[in-house]
Amino acid sequence: MARVEEPVNRTARPVFRAFLGIALLLATQAGADPRDELFFGQEEDVAETADERDEIVFGSDDEEDERDARFFGDEGGDDRDALFLGGEDEVVSAGAPSDTPVFPDEDRDEGRLLEGLRIDERLGEASNRLDIGGLLYLRMQYGARSQGNPETFPVGSPNLLDVYMDARPNDRLRAFVRGRATHTFLREEEVAGDPLSFQQRGTSVALDQLWIKFDVDRRLFVTAGRQAIRWGAGRFWNPTEFLNPQRRDPLAVLHERLGVSLLKLHLPLEASGWNFYALANFEDAGLAEKIGGALRLEKLVGLTEISLSLAARKDHPLQLGADITFPIGLFDFRFEGALSRNVRRPFYRGPVSLDPGAPQPPTPYSRKDEWIPQLVAGAEIGIPYGDDDAVYVGAEYFYNGMGYDDPTLYPWLLFTGDFVPLYLGRHYAGIYASATGPGAWNDTTLIASLLGNLTDGSYLARFDWRVRLLTYLDLNTFAAVHFGNEGEFHFRLKLPAMEVPEELLPQLPPGLAETLAAGLEVPPAVLDLGVGISLRF
Repeated sequence: MARVEEPVNRTARPVFRAFLGIALLLATQAGADPRDELFFGQEEDVAETADERDEIVFGSDDEEDERDARFFGDEGGDDRDALFLGGEDEVVSAGAPSDTPVFPDEDRDEGRLLEGLRIDERLGEASNRLDIGGLLYLRMQYGARSQGNPETFPVGSPNLLDVYMDARPNDRLRAFVRGRATHTFLREEEVAGDPLSFQQRGTSVALDQLWIKFDVDRRLFVTAGRQAIRWGAGRFWNPTEFLNPQRRDPLAVLHERLGVSLLKLHLPLEASGWNFYALANFEDAGLAEKIGGALRLEKLVGLTEISLSLAARKDHPLQLGADITFPIGLFDFRFEGALSRNVRRPFYRGPVSLDPGAPQPPTPYSRKDEWIPQLVAGAEIGIPYGDDDAVYVGAEYFYNGMGYDDPTLYPWLLFTGDFVPLYLGRHYAGIYASATGPGAWNDTTLIASLLGNLTDGSYLARFDWRVRLLTYLDLNTFAAVHFGNEGEFHFRLKLPAMEVPEELLPQLPPGLAETLAAGLEVPPAVLDLGVGISLRF
């Protein structure tokens, strides 16, 4: 499945370098940091801190729920409020009185020594206000094609480094910054001619998150800056994620998409089960009129969770969304729907022909005045076995009103930038089964998934095996099989060598004319293999 990556943010490179320098300086000056207990202290302390850091590294946010932890194999991370607001036991109040005793004159020398020790202890407590850590994830991937020499099939090495600083001066304030660097150990020119390769290009640096959180009278909670956010109840598809410019990859081991520049106001009414959100979207807004807005309402009625969403922005679609989750017996049901109007990007219809003798591009048309629906329906059941083990099995269906019925348009969408995996066709389905810590394998997570584009009849089956080797070291492996008709998940790209008539050049995406002149053929992928090792620090 082709991956469409965001452009490299070159301007973020000096910011990230400065960020790393500050982190190293603070770490050097901290001296005897109490975080040494993570490595040399008691096992119970290690496990608790490691679970909390898992949430920080994996980017959990207010909208993530515990079902994600079951599906993705994350451990811990149940107390989301503690993650963002901090627990009272973890913070030393800025106004706390000194506990340094007053010593008599005859014990002055000894008193000074003890006082120095007390100061060191207090500095150690103060250092708990700033946590510095990160994640290093090294991985390799291999993609086998239906034709060709296995030695010439593409490989990928999208290695990732996340470094964060998490400051909590008291229980009402928090500042968080996380920088991200990705790097491949491979030569860029080896895959430059294959648009279906793993799309890794050299080294890139980006600022993932940069936000401050505080409250107003402990009632209204404000988060300002670049932050992670997720809306929607679907496991594979989330059409109500209106604020994220990049779709989430439901099969990814890590959620790698970057945060969004927002001002978020959150008003919870715990007694009545209401949550109100108001957001200003500053992402890519160069003018005041380009700033977008969004509203979200959440209501808990018994065990039923209901959410309503709205997002609007100049020159962008008006988007309405709703999702609901509720249990019936052993089953958890979830439904999610979105309506979009004023979608300005062009849609295409056939026929399309790449015949060198008579090339014919598809016909663009507008759906600006339509209300375009997208609907998700799913269910999940936990099947217990043993005293504390269970297998979770789920299924999901997605109707995509923005998708296409004609797979012959896919090559065109690939070069126009509209090739978005899992959102190309009209009808999709997915099933999965997951088990965390099955039997005596307490450090192992097993996940089996099957995704199908029902419109073009192509499918992807994937199996993930993840194991915690040491307290902070995880091994992740997967194998994926592509099968079915030639389509999204079993995609063939064949572009014959041809000279494009001059009258058609204005209709072509940049660079496509040169690609057509040279010709290109990529056989369908049949097997993907991947292995990665991640270290949290």
